[in-house]
Amino acid sequence: MNSTEPPLVSIVTPSYNMANYLPAAIESVLGQDYPRIEYIVVDGGSTDGTLTILERYRDRLAYTSAPDLGPSHAIFQGFRRASGDILAWLSADDTLLPSAVRTVVDFFAPRPEVDIVYGEG
Repeated sequence: MNSTEPPLVSIVTPSYNMANYLPAAIESVLGQDYPRIEYIVVDGGSTDGTLTILERYRDRLAYTSAPDLGPSHAIFQGFRRASGDILAWLSADDTLLPSAVRTVVDFFAPRPEVDIVYGEG
């Protein structure tokens, strides 16, 4: 990490046939006020229009679509692709609150001994 740049935050969303929910999840990530987010959606081979949604956002996120072994496997696949200093996942039927990413980064900054944080919603 370049010390003059804020840390890169990689967010992974596992998804399978979540077209009804996915746009809200995507918008909640892309609408964050934090400048360095890498967003990866790992789709398990959806057949419900998810790929059409992902294609609309292809210039703002990375995605793959292929059968997987479930959400934890999809998260693992996403983390393997991620290059961030901070890793997070967001389920396809969840959303981030405004400034959530900045809040996490600001929490970690003065606490190098902390390895994990989680929210209660």
